[in-house]
Amino acid sequence: MSTKLLLVLGILLGVLALAMLWPPGPDRAPELVEPSGELLRSSRFVLEREGTRWLDESFSLFLMPDGGRLLILQSTLTVSGVPIRIAAQTQYDGEYRPIAYQLAAETPTGTQIVSAQRAEGALRMEARAGAARQSSDLALASDPLLLDNNVIAHYVILFEAIRAGSIAKMFSAAVPQALAGIPSRWEDPVPTRIQSGDRFYDGRKIAIHLGDVAIDLVSFEGRLVGLVNRTQGTVAYDVDLLPSGLRLLETEAASPLEGFIEKPASFRSTDLALSGTLCLPSTQTAPLCAVLLVAGSGPVDRDGNAPGFPMDAYRQLARSLARSGIASLRYDKRGVGASQGDATAASRSDLMSDVRAAWDWLGAQSELVGVRRVALGHSEGAYLVEELAADNPSVDGLILLCGSPQSLAAVTRWQVETLLRAQGALDEQVAAALAQEDEYLAFVKSSAGQWTDYRAAELRKALPWLTEAAAEQLKASPLGLAWLREHYNADPAAVLARVTCPVLVVSASKDVQVPPADGEALAVVLRRAGNTSVTSLVIADLNHVLRHHPEEPNLIYQHLDEPVDERVAGRIVAWIKTVWGD
Repeated sequence: MSTKLLLVLGILLGVLALAMLWPPGPDRAPELVEPSGELLRSSRFVLEREGTRWLDESFSLFLMPDGGRLLILQSTLTVSGVPIRIAAQTQYDGEYRPIAYQLAAETPTGTQIVSAQRAEGALRMEARAGAARQSSDLALASDPLLLDNNVIAHYVILFEAIRAGSIAKMFSAAVPQALAGIPSRWEDPVPTRIQSGDRFYDGRKIAIHLGDVAIDLVSFEGRLVGLVNRTQGTVAYDVDLLPSGLRLLETEAASPLEGFIEKPASFRSTDLALSGTLCLPSTQTAPLCAVLLVAGSGPVDRDGNAPGFPMDAYRQLARSLARSGIASLRYDKRGVGASQGDATAASRSDLMSDVRAAWDWLGAQSELVGVRRVALGHSEGAYLVEELAADNPSVDGLILLCGSPQSLAAVTRWQVETLLRAQGALDEQVAAALAQEDEYLAFVKSSAGQWTDYRAAELRKALPWLTEAAAEQLKASPLGLAWLREHYNADPAAVLARVTCPVLVVSASKDVQVPPADGEALAVVLRRAGNTSVTSLVIADLNHVLRHHPEEPNLIYQHLDEPVDERVAGRIVAWIKTVWGD
C-alpha cells in the first residue's frame, strides 16, 4: 500500500503465481523472415544508468521489397549481475505499423518468448515461459506503434515514423511484454546541445511520453543517436557515433516562487541527521496551521519521488497549501536524498522515530509559535501519523490520504487478488495464488531479523513454491523484512481507536493500491471508538498518486506527467477552515 508497493509485492507472489498457473493455448508465434532487401542502418547501442551498463544491443534495419521494414536485433541485458541474452525480429508495413514480432530471452530460469501479430483487426500479443502463457489483443483501431521493454531499436522506428509523418502526436504504444497498450504522445523537436567526451554537437530532441515514462529521443543530422529516459534515469547511445557516451547540456529555467517561501530543514532522529524543506506562505500573517507531510512506502524523498517513479506529489501539495496560508514540513526518508541511514534496513519502528523527530522540529520553529499542527500521511504514511496522533496530544488534527483500517498484510492480499483478476485469472488460479500469498504472509509474520539473515535454501524450505531465482530476488528485496514484519503484525484499528483529534479521511475512487472503500471503513472505526469529529470523502476519478484518472483504474498509466489534482489541496484547505472556523 504505497506509491510503488503493489508492483514490488506482486512480482514474487501474484505475478509469478499467475505465470505458473496460466493455461496453455495454441501457439501463435509468427514465423521468422529472412532479410531480402536493402540494409538501411546497422548500429550498436548501449544503455547505462549512473555509469553502469545494463544493455548492449546491436540491430540491423532493412527496407524490404514490398516497402516495409524488417528489424533484427541481438542484445545482452544484465540484471543483478546475471546476463540475459535476447534476440528479436520485427516486421513493419510501409507506414511503420507492426505486422509481426518475436523476441526470445534466455534467462536463468529458461527461455521466455514474447510475440505479437496482426490478425482479425487486432494486434495479438503473447508472453510465454515454458508451458505458461498469457495473451491479450490490442485493437488496431488505435493504430499502435510497437515499443517493447528492453528494446532500444524500436525507438529508431518511432523516430523514423515521426520524421515520415506516419504517426499522430497522440498514439498508442503496444508493449507485448506487458500485454498492454499505453496512451502515448510526442512533442515537436527542439534544439539541444550534445556532449560526448570532449566533443560537442548541435542536435535535436523529441520528448516522448509513454504513459508515465518521459523519454527524450536525441538526434544528430537526421539520425537517432540516443535516448534519455528522464523517468528511470537511464541513457542509451550509439557507441559508433558517440563512443564517449551522451550528455544533454541544456538546463531548465527555474520557475518563480509565487505564494510561498521554502527554507531548508535539518533535524536528528536517534543518531541520524535527516533533511527536509519547510514551506511557508509568503504573506506576513501567521499560517492557518502547520502540516507535517509523511510519505508512502519505499525510498521516497521529500517531494515524493523514488528512483524511476517521479511522483512529485508532496512538493506540489506543500506549495498549494502554502498559497492558501498553510505551512508544511516534508523530509527525505532515512537513507534517501540528503538524509542519513539505510533505507533498505529501516523498520516501521525506525520510520516512527523519524516521524516523531520531524513533528518535534516543526513545533519548535519560531515562525510557527502558537500555530495549530496537523499530521498528514499518504498511503503507508497514514499508518504512521495515526500512531503519532494516538500517542501525542499535541497533534491538533489528522489527515489520512489513501489510508486503510486493515493491516498491510490484508491490503497486500487484496492487491494480489485485484491484480490477478484484472489479468483475467480464473477463480481456481486466484485461489491458488492467494494460498501462496498466505504462506508468504505467515512466514514474514513469524520471521526474525532481515532478509540477509536467511539463505536462499531456507526461504525455499519455508516457501517450497519459490524458484531458486525468486528466492534470490526475495533476499534482494528493497522492502526490509523487519519493515514488512512489523507492518504485517500491526493492528491499525486498535491504534485508530485511540485517536481523539479531528480527522479528515480522503480516498481515491480509482485507487488500485488501497481499496477505495477502506476510507469510509476507517472513518467508521474512528466514530465507533467515540471520535465525534471525523470527515470522510471520496474524490471521484482520483488515483493513488493523487492524479485525475478518468480511465478505468490501472497501474500502467498513473498520469505522473500531469499535476496533482487540485481537488486534493482544495478539500484539505476547506476542512481546516471548517474545523477551526478560520
